[in-house]
Amino acid sequence: MVSVKREGPAALRIVGRSFLILGFVGLLATPVLGMNEWRSPRTASAAGTIVSVNPYPVVSFSTPQGSVIRFTNLVRSSLLHEGDSVTVAYNPAIPTDATLDGLLGRWFFAGLAALLGTAFLLVGGLTTVIGRRRTAGTS
Repeated sequence: MVSVKREGPAALRIVGRSFLILGFVGLLATPVLGMNEWRSPRTASAAGTIVSVNPYPVVSFSTPQGSVIRFTNLVRSSLLHEGDSVTVAYNPAIPTDATLDGLLGRWFFAGLAALLGTAFLLVGGLTTVIGRRRTAGTS
């Protein structure tokens, strides 16, 4: 088996293309994750309170029927503190299917995919351009 060794500008172009691919995947995942959450059965909202934050926020809220629901949010944040008032999105048929309504809850993964996708695209594009310019300069 013959191996090809890539160094310098040629390696930059390969790394850049890899980052570009990862960036496109991240940006393609963003609307999929967003639509998945937008179409979720979590159509009801309620006022909730953070009752604990160690290590993940535990939130308590009441349904219109008077049931008190507690759930653990999947996203940790130093912005949330015990006693904070938050808005909860929940499934009226299954109130335990709940999350924080906002970027620290239901929109976190779509936002993270968008952020990482954009960062990877920028780094990939910059690395690819630098690799091309250096390759053109050494020819």
